[in-house]
Amino acid sequence: MGKLLTVFAVAVIIFAACNKSPEQQAGNTRTASESANEKLVSLDSAQAPSFHNALVNVASNLETNGSHLSVTHIDEDLKQLAEVMDGLLDVARQTSDEVPLNLSVVNLVNDLGLEKIDAVGRSSRWNESAWHNRLFIQTGGSRSGVLSLMGDEGTAWRAGDFAPADADVVVEFELNLRRLRQTMLIVSAAFDEQTQQGFLEAMQEKIADSAMTVGDLLGKMDIRATLVISLDREQRWNVSEQVELPTMLVTLRIERGMWLWRQFGEHIEADAEVSEKDGLKIVKAPEEMDTPMGKLKPVIILDESKDVILVSLSEAYLEKCRSGKTTLSSSDDLKSATTGFPAKGNGLIYVSRDFCKELVEQVIQVRKNMPKDGEATALFDGLLGVSNLSANDVVHGYACCIANTKSGILIVGNSPMPDKGYGMMSSVAPISAMAAIATPMILKQKKKAQLVQVVSNMKKMYYLFIDYDIDEGKFPEQLEDLVKKGYLKQDTLTMLNSCHADGEDRPLVYIPGFRTSDHSATIIMHTPAPIDGKRTYLRIDGEVKTMKEASFQQLIKVQGARE
Repeated sequence: MGKLLTVFAVAVIIFAACNKSPEQQAGNTRTASESANEKLVSLDSAQAPSFHNALVNVASNLETNGSHLSVTHIDEDLKQLAEVMDGLLDVARQTSDEVPLNLSVVNLVNDLGLEKIDAVGRSSRWNESAWHNRLFIQTGGSRSGVLSLMGDEGTAWRAGDFAPADADVVVEFELNLRRLRQTMLIVSAAFDEQTQQGFLEAMQEKIADSAMTVGDLLGKMDIRATLVISLDREQRWNVSEQVELPTMLVTLRIERGMWLWRQFGEHIEADAEVSEKDGLKIVKAPEEMDTPMGKLKPVIILDESKDVILVSLSEAYLEKCRSGKTTLSSSDDLKSATTGFPAKGNGLIYVSRDFCKELVEQVIQVRKNMPKDGEATALFDGLLGVSNLSANDVVHGYACCIANTKSGILIVGNSPMPDKGYGMMSSVAPISAMAAIATPMILKQKKKAQLVQVVSNMKKMYYLFIDYDIDEGKFPEQLEDLVKKGYLKQDTLTMLNSCHADGEDRPLVYIPGFRTSDHSATIIMHTPAPIDGKRTYLRIDGEVKTMKEASFQQLIKVQGARE
């Protein structure tokens, strides 16, 4: 019961505006006609506000005539904050050896791609039936680090033409994890060798019974998926004694995903009904499965020519999605929910009017079964006055989307609640602060800064080699090939491929001619000279070792003879 109350308390918050008039929601005394007659102010008009040069583009992605408009030129604020944190770390190192010698908040911010954010802005305007909220993060179009997870520049939406007209929940999103692995490696290197080694070991874990590792999976993950859910109100199931919900019909469409099936599909096909029709492979469960929502028989359709995988809990519902007879794009509810949205994007969430009404009805039902007195009851009544809540107050569905543009990231939503940006900047700055706060809990640093940096650089280079091998079938013939193929920039290569040995900065020694399938203990990179009487080297399996110079010379001699 406690978990259910939490869930529906959230629902109450979401629909808190449903039984309020637009004027009450806006928190002002404007009449409805005044709100309806508002016109957007063009930035080049005489009435337009003036903005700093760095903010003009931000403002052009927002609306200037609503209840809220804020634009902020971050400039180098985040960098300066990170520098302060690094200063605190330097002070801490004077009294404690538990702070990693190579930890830098500035580098963390850069590695995560956050240094590219130079301005942000948001706006909120009542559009007669919902709040139209906008958030724009200006990055200059850069999509490195965490900013790369949603792929490249947005493309046309697919969901409206795939989902049936009666779809109740639609989620469409790009997911590109190809550079996440490298970002995670770089971040783990900011702490200690044990942390980094743990990450490397995790990346080398095999998935199920396949030859693919976790690192391989991340390195190839670049898909666009669409999840479609419709409520079947003729068939319901009991979540609990108090809550009864409609059965859900579910279909998932995955673009650029056939490589997943080629890697893991064999195990599914072994226990399934497999057939072919019209150039498509159809994989069905051998029999119906008992679930809380009744008996279901999942089906998978594989379209090799289009590089698409379709998965559904119901063959009939899947065919309904594929038929294209009556699609969601023709739905007035979707049009209302996505008013003012860009034509292209990378992520979309749509919740229909019927689904919202269902939530409201469940909130009301839960309230009826609650005790008259108690904290949960007071929470419900205090937030909204649930006794006055009605499903009829929901006039249409709601939606939000995210779109990568040429100059930044645009997030748009139509919601029953305004977004007035309280504490907006506080969501960015703590990212760097948390790194500093966490440092007392980090394992004791055992290596000297010089050696730690060498180990870190070698491991970063290793995952670049892996990426190159996946794409080209072998490690690069020379390190400059990484630059030529666009895996990194020349200045980054220069930084990674150097170490301080014999009193000067010298490049690491790279041994070409290998790939991941070669013997795991083969040395592919090492320091140009001993450091403190020891040589550090990188093996094909990603392990970095340090040993005395005499032992290293024996090892490299044996390898040369073996080759």
